[in-house]
Amino acid sequence: MTARARFALSAAIAFVLATASIGAFAESHVRIVRLSSVEGQVQMDRATGQGLERAILNTPIVEGVRLITGSDGLAEVEFEDQSALRLADDSEVKFSQLVMNDAGAKVNQIEVIKGIVYLDAISKGDDIFRVTVGGTNLLVRRDTLMRVNAASGQVQVAVFKGDVQLENQAPAVIVQKKETLTLDPKNAAGYSIAKGAQALPFDNWNKEREAYSNTYAQNAGYGGPSRGYGLQDLNYYGDYSYAPGYGYVWQPYGFANSMIGWSPYSNGAWMFYPGMGYSWASAYPWGWLPYHYGSWAYIKGTGWAWLPGSNYGGQWYASNFHNVPTVMKAPAGWTAATPPAINTATNSARPTITVGKEGASPAYVPGGRIPPNFGSVIPGRAVAANATSHGFTAPNAGNVSANHNVFPAQDARAATAYHPSSAHVFAAPTPRAIVSGPLLVAPSYGSAISGAAGASPATAAHGSSASNHSSSASPK
Repeated sequence: MTARARFALSAAIAFVLATASIGAFAESHVRIVRLSSVEGQVQMDRATGQGLERAILNTPIVEGVRLITGSDGLAEVEFEDQSALRLADDSEVKFSQLVMNDAGAKVNQIEVIKGIVYLDAISKGDDIFRVTVGGTNLLVRRDTLMRVNAASGQVQVAVFKGDVQLENQAPAVIVQKKETLTLDPKNAAGYSIAKGAQALPFDNWNKEREAYSNTYAQNAGYGGPSRGYGLQDLNYYGDYSYAPGYGYVWQPYGFANSMIGWSPYSNGAWMFYPGMGYSWASAYPWGWLPYHYGSWAYIKGTGWAWLPGSNYGGQWYASNFHNVPTVMKAPAGWTAATPPAINTATNSARPTITVGKEGASPAYVPGGRIPPNFGSVIPGRAVAANATSHGFTAPNAGNVSANHNVFPAQDARAATAYHPSSAHVFAAPTPRAIVSGPLLVAPSYGSAISGAAGASPATAAHGSSASNHSSSASPK
């Protein structure tokens, strides 16, 4: 049996099992994924009666949501298994189905309405991805990286890794690695498959986002799972320490002894979802896991820290999603963050309520890492202004290694499709120190592990440890 035939058979069986078993969960549709990256103009329709509104970083994505990028917009949605859907500019998708079947597999159906969209399905698990474009359904197996280009009169599907099946065709049509499927939107039976894949400028951005996720998701904190959506941001923007009476806790880099006066709910937005109520969306780039799982505690002499919870050693992020951030211990006189009141007597739309400087999203922690300008790797794209021009507090330029500041953005003019610079726009991982005993939480999180002897500071040269960045899954 050929490779194409074997995949066609296994894909058909998986699809039949998935669709046959969805019924047990068809009424719940409780899946929640996240808007993990936003650059430029991005809008969304959350099917709440508000219509199109500005997309906010770390917004929960549920079934029925539409996501739209403008002429300079870039967006990424991360699924629970760390698969990712990435939208280039002038693109639109709809999350037609986000459910879980009775076998425990998650079924994701995404409609690409227009534009250039990448789907990066990871190599593990039994989750199912189906992409609909131009009236044609595509079944995407795991460990597949594909690009849909529906920006012109025709539709092209380029497969960089893995396999994609064109459904409703007899015999089965399989598009393999380094092949491009061209569809005729006016003729469901009209298609062609050719060797190779045309390079597009946005491929560099997709590759850089993939490299960031792969590099930092593998550096999970103490006792944590090896992978999980949002873990890469925790590892990039902060670190863990041991707090007596609490266990290992996480705090973002920065603050320089000012964390005691900071509140974790000072920057973000309350967003309403039918059946779920108001949910918090943090404007901090690391603000997904700490606000929907585990809890926050105010530790005397240190300030706020995130406590992953007793189930941190397992797949804790797969359940117990919190709409409202949980606080286990707060300082005296602190007023808890509460969602807006809901008038159940009316059916009117509930507006999004912003808090603090949410308009400057992604928010920046003074002295911490500035969010990388991932879009700057796109050839011909103007390099966006850095964080300091968006109302963020500038980091201490004289203390780069101590505060883990990200390195300057790569010049877009130096990037070429599939042949980017050996450097990255994000900082290389900092080697962890070997510690034999518990650590004390310190007010300043300047090194990889606060107070640990032998901790190596972040490299002070842009991308000097590029060899540590995993990008093997990217187009070649």
